[in-house]
Amino acid sequence: MSSVPVPLSSLTDALGVTPGQIDELLEPFVSARVSRFDRRWQTQVWRQRYKVLRRLWRAPGHQGSLPQGRSVEVVQAEYGDVWSRWAFDRYDLRQASSDATPWLWRGQRLLANTLGATRWRQLLLIKAIERVRPKTVLEIGCGNGINLLLLACRFPDIAFTGIELTAEGHAAAQSFQQTHAQLPEHLQAFAPQPLADLQGFRRVRFVQGSATELPFENGAFDMAITVLALEQMEQIRARALAEIARVVRSHALMIEPFRDVNRGFWQRLNVDRRNYFRGSIGELADHGLRPQVACADFPQKYILRAALVLSERVNQLRG
Repeated sequence: MSSVPVPLSSLTDALGVTPGQIDELLEPFVSARVSRFDRRWQTQVWRQRYKVLRRLWRAPGHQGSLPQGRSVEVVQAEYGDVWSRWAFDRYDLRQASSDATPWLWRGQRLLANTLGATRWRQLLLIKAIERVRPKTVLEIGCGNGINLLLLACRFPDIAFTGIELTAEGHAAAQSFQQTHAQLPEHLQAFAPQPLADLQGFRRVRFVQGSATELPFENGAFDMAITVLALEQMEQIRARALAEIARVVRSHALMIEPFRDVNRGFWQRLNVDRRNYFRGSIGELADHGLRPQVACADFPQKYILRAALVLSERVNQLRG
């Protein structure tokens, strides 16, 4: 396993994304900016810590032993339930600041709706795609398809494909395509940048399947992306990374809770208790993906942090 550290660079240098752009996209989702000693902040932080400790107490043996792990069946059941209840009107900016999840950003403590992250991460995906300029893109673990539905309207000349483990997430994405002639106004407003084709989302191909057996040929896609999908794949980490490297021709973009950015006590304990992804950025090279840039200077959840890593496939496949 590779132990070569990968230095973090800034989003501005890597992708041209400025803190001001993120601030603007996040603002509708912020319910409060607070101090460390604010009662609301303390309440939410200790609520998250309690959830971590509760998992520790309930773990088998609970004297330092890890839980049994997030098997495919566990993830399928958990997220199947999420996507069966999820509605796309949740992305409406008019009801954006109704949550109080603790976030850290530029030395500030924010209580904000987690959907704000979906919005500014969309900008990161856009900028990475503009840098790589792919013709075909695969998202692994696409959930209800929100990332691809918006990206396809921004880049109508790119062929997008999404693969999702759960039948519920796959059905939600397909149902959206079948019931809308063009992108609804609230999703147009949610998009971080102007859209080129409001019907582009209808051309996304959605597939149900597992990251360990991607039903695609070698080098089928110029670019693969994951957004907090590997987070759920610790038990199958090596197989999933190998499959991503197999089907990608050129680049892979991952926004995931890499070990490099989760070194704090509570972050490490949360990752261990949830059996989340514990791979390092440097480890990607062991799977044929050479990191080009890595960034983490964006809003971070208090309890689980992420890094953006753009990797180049070693020995790129030629068309």
